[in-house]
Amino acid sequence: MAETSELIEFRRAFVWLLCGMLLPSVALVAFGVVAVANERAAVERRLAEDYDARVRALGLDLLARLDKSAEAVAAGKPDPLVLTVQPLGKPPAELADAARRAATLPIGGHVFATAEMGSERRALALVRADDHRTLIAQFDVAAIAELVPRLAEARFPRERAAFRLFPPREPVAALAALRRIVAEAGQTATVVSRVGLGPPLEGFALAAELPGDPAAPLAFRNRTLYIALLVLLYLGIGVGFGLTIREMRRAYKLSRMKTDFVANISHELRTPLTGVRLFAETLRAGRAEGPEEVRQCVAMLSTEADRLSRMVEKLLDWSRLEAGRTSLELERTEVPALLDRIGQAYRAQQLPASYQTELDPQLPPVNVDRDAMAQVVLNLLHNAVKYTGEDKRIRVRARRAGRNVAIEVEDNGPGVRPHERKRIFERFYRADDLLSRQTEGTGLGLAIAKKIVELHGGRIELDSRVGQGSTFRVLLPAA
Repeated sequence: MAETSELIEFRRAFVWLLCGMLLPSVALVAFGVVAVANERAAVERRLAEDYDARVRALGLDLLARLDKSAEAVAAGKPDPLVLTVQPLGKPPAELADAARRAATLPIGGHVFATAEMGSERRALALVRADDHRTLIAQFDVAAIAELVPRLAEARFPRERAAFRLFPPREPVAALAALRRIVAEAGQTATVVSRVGLGPPLEGFALAAELPGDPAAPLAFRNRTLYIALLVLLYLGIGVGFGLTIREMRRAYKLSRMKTDFVANISHELRTPLTGVRLFAETLRAGRAEGPEEVRQCVAMLSTEADRLSRMVEKLLDWSRLEAGRTSLELERTEVPALLDRIGQAYRAQQLPASYQTELDPQLPPVNVDRDAMAQVVLNLLHNAVKYTGEDKRIRVRARRAGRNVAIEVEDNGPGVRPHERKRIFERFYRADDLLSRQTEGTGLGLAIAKKIVELHGGRIELDSRVGQGSTFRVLLPAA
């Protein structure tokens, strides 16, 4: 029931995590897609804003140059931008207002105007001459169009944009040649800004052109940046999501292992406690017949008390290791002497297994806490005895392994299945098979051994073949 509740809580947390990460990420993707789609328009808008100011400044320069041309007409001087100059007779209706304003100007003043005369749109200046006559001067639009790039070069040196005079969009025959020139020039360029002009060039426009497609590289760069950031963001979200799920799964598995551990330790404690109570009640009730049975009861009490003591000691060892309260007293130790001490302790326990030792000659010494390392190897020996069948054969080897000394404990047990080898050193973990369920244990022995070996700067490994036995290898740095 507890396991089902934990599974439900895990799934609920997973769903909340999924919603909490997925919904904002979907919104972010939508924002990113819109941003990428609108990036070209944004780049074009920025270019237009930048070049609009330049085109307007150039328009003021062009108007100032036309003012000089009108002043030259008033002074009776020739000007390259002026085609014809003649007295103004009866003005056409579209020039009537400009003619009235020109008549009120002082000598030398001028008014610009644009008029359709026949099939042509003409750029004109009405100039007040010194004899109080009004002269009408027609500007050469083609010459003005040729002047625009020179004015732009003078105002904007080293500018890569080309500035051009665009004719009116209406099909006026006199402007056909200018339109063709502009169209041919614009085939490989992009207009980034276009500003309409006033009289005398009303209907005309000044435009700035950039070669090729200027928005494309900027938009591509920004779009690539957006996409790269989105990819990095989602990689980060994916990695974070994966790590979170892994931690949640690990926490769930650890919770399950703790639950199993509590059940196992309760069972393991109950067995010796039951034995202690049974033999104590036997002695108290005087049911033991003779001194021999009393001695047997006392011996069994001692055995069960030892079992309890080992379990409690193992729990305390793990608690100290987890809390970092274990301090090692490292001593330069000869490996043969260490294994001889361990062998004596093993044989004193009279465990039902044959025991052989193989030592390479001239082994280098190691810096170890002798008691802690003896605990590690004895733990591996007890493990080998517990999980080996009736014909128990255990071999302990010590050899040189590069810069390390390897101490190996080999048994002829059933071996460890491949999917359990990575987890066998985890705390509270016990293999889920019949032999493990029939064997007492807390699931802490190998975890304690691994922790102690790592505190020595070494590592512990497992080689195993199912049905052929296992070899636990402790690698310690040579002194």
